[in-house]
Amino acid sequence: MALYPQPFIDDVRLQADIVQIVQETVSLKRAGATYKGLCPFHGEKTPSFHVNRDKGFFHCFGCGVGGDVFKFVQLRDKVGFGESVRYVAERFGISVPEVRDRQRDPGADAEREALLKIHEVAAAYFQEQLAGGGGARARRLLEERGFTRATVDTLGLGFAGPARDGLRSYLRGKGFDGSILVRSGLVVEREGGQIVDRFRNRLMIPICRESGPVVAFGGRAMEAGQQPKYLNSPETAI
Repeated sequence: MALYPQPFIDDVRLQADIVQIVQETVSLKRAGATYKGLCPFHGEKTPSFHVNRDKGFFHCFGCGVGGDVFKFVQLRDKVGFGESVRYVAERFGISVPEVRDRQRDPGADAEREALLKIHEVAAAYFQEQLAGGGGARARRLLEERGFTRATVDTLGLGFAGPARDGLRSYLRGKGFDGSILVRSGLVVEREGGQIVDRFRNRLMIPICRESGPVVAFGGRAMEAGQQPKYLNSPETAI
């Protein structure tokens, strides 16, 4: 896989107009500060796919997928990161440097991709929990702090319920095995081998890369005396 210099990648990201790239596939309409259309990655009749030109990222509130212009090309064209960088650069007339392919550990790459997918699915799960009956108190807390529904949706805020294995069971049902879940930091293995959720009864705040993907979470305590008040994901491969 071609590995381009990070300054080149950053320059392409800054110069690229993500709206133009997305409009090659999706019909977009202006909706306030963003553009909206039907998500190309899952079937829907009501537009929930948003593109922010100024910030250079897209996000679907229906299926939870999101990222920068490179991620969109990767998903749309089913290509690797290097191929997506080259496509976007050439699309906007940016000279692509000649680089040699370097060997990478396919196992490490696969783990990073799995961890990113787990966090993407977990973010959608937490958002569903916030919108459901169990998230009523968390929604009231947000309302009391002046958060509008639009702001909550834009930030991707969510809620982790009090169950010890709500997220773990959900992720296992999506096909992720226990070992990768532990390495994601979203669950922890107790003495004796019991695997439980790291975040319980907390307002969930996704921590994202500048390019969009969720790589960790911060969880705010819901109860007086619940410690720590803020609990963050541990360091992981992503």
